Amino acid sequence: MSTSSTPRTYFGIIALIVAVLSVFALAANIGSSYLRISPGTFSQINNITALFYCSLTPLAFILGVVGSRKKSDSKPLSIAAMVVSLVPYLVLFVKFVYSLIFYN
Repeated sequence: MSTSSTPRTYFGIIALIVAVLSVFALAANIGSSYLRISPGTFSQINNITALFYCSLTPLAFILGVVGSRKKSDSKPLSIAAMVVSLVPYLVLFVKFVYSLIFYN
């Protein structure tokens, strides 16, 4: 009797790793503003870290959604990846809206 099991997928763990890298990129972006460096170097570091954050956050969320929809994937890891990638984004978005409302 042959049992056909679906192959295991790893979207959840990959999404979680990408989400953690996204948070590290955001921390590097914020941390670069406290360094004593020239404005040109700051601009380069800021642009690179922002590029990584803006690329990795949607990627982690999409991988998390795909992982949570797959039957043979880890749903808790996928949901954790979506939360880890969205919480810093929402904090930054609320700070942005707050600054628009109260400082303009």
